[in-house]
Amino acid sequence: VNPESPEEAVRLAKKAGQEKTDLIIALGGDGTINKICGGVFEAGGDSILGIIPNGTVNNLSKSLRIPQNIEAALGNLKHGRRQKFDIAKVNDEYMISSLTLGILADIAQNVSSTEKKKFGPFAYLKDAYKVIRHNKSYHIELKYNGKTKALKTKLLLITMTDTIGGRQALSLDAKVDDGLIRVYSLKEIHLFKILFHLNKLRKGKVEDFMDITYFDTDHLEIGIQSNKTKDVPYSRIDGDKSSPLPLDIKVYRKGLTTIVPK
Repeated sequence: VNPESPEEAVRLAKKAGQEKTDLIIALGGDGTINKICGGVFEAGGDSILGIIPNGTVNNLSKSLRIPQNIEAALGNLKHGRRQKFDIAKVNDEYMISSLTLGILADIAQNVSSTEKKKFGPFAYLKDAYKVIRHNKSYHIELKYNGKTKALKTKLLLITMTDTIGGRQALSLDAKVDDGLIRVYSLKEIHLFKILFHLNKLRKGKVEDFMDITYFDTDHLEIGIQSNKTKDVPYSRIDGDKSSPLPLDIKVYRKGLTTIVPK
């Protein structure tokens, strides 16, 4: 089945789940897998989700250690074991890997699906310099773990796994079934500092970056400080365009089941 729209992908996956289909196989990248996961979850999450990676980045499948080769991934469905993993709800949408707002979302705003397929992660470079040079900040408000925090940030990055941009980075201690999201905020962009410490970032070492703060939570509300900004930042969920603020994010621990290598 080849859905004609994201909405149809959710509807078909939900219908298959409601019909108690044992195994629902999804072929695609994080954006496509996101929609199938959302439909299966809305149907109760009882069906097993089989993942065949075929996208630009494939964060979720890489974090689950699912083979990236299609033939090997099909073999995994036959010989692998079941694994529970988390899903998060963001307003009326779902998240399985990451959410960004600020500089990363702004860079990706004008990248088309065709460009992503043609150039892969390099598609995002064309507007990167322009966005970084603009040096825009957003005034937002976070509510989490009983706290309320006003924040001026260039970048907010929320991760559910240990894989970002197709590589293991930053949240190396993150688990796919720990029921938590990790929230990173970057106050300033120091491009040369990031490049100099890139290897440490890949290893999850953020202590060299005084402008980066982070925390873990299972429920996060993000709003804007309306008295300080007229710009309402848009978010991107699992690489695709999403809603503007405010956002309400809730993690459902072990909400879905897939098949991973033994």
